[in-house]
Amino acid sequence: MEDNNKVCEPIAFFGMSENLVNSGLLTQIHDLSTEDKKRLISFITQEVVYAEDVEDDVDWDAFDSDLPPYTLDELHARIEKSHQQYLRGEVSTEKEVREELKKEFLWLQ
Repeated sequence: MEDNNKVCEPIAFFGMSENLVNSGLLTQIHDLSTEDKKRLISFITQEVVYAEDVEDDVDWDAFDSDLPPYTLDELHARIEKSHQQYLRGEVSTEKEVREELKKEFLWLQ
């Protein structure tokens, strides 16, 4: 007799980019051997370390400005303003935010 009382949950893709989820890579990982998975983790780790090193090469002092820092009252007001925007549904998707950031900081790439 077949047991139909099993629960199946989809793989959690929370926080992953749409590009990664749609790439099909995540579904292929399941079929890899343990050794290949270890090598893939090592490869990705090296890529991340390299990317972080490149980011460290950015001259962050070039972003300094003469603007004074926010006071705590100003920060709290900004937090409250954004909370109210959230409650009104005035939100952007991750994809929209990434596109805006790309346009704004295109010169960094």
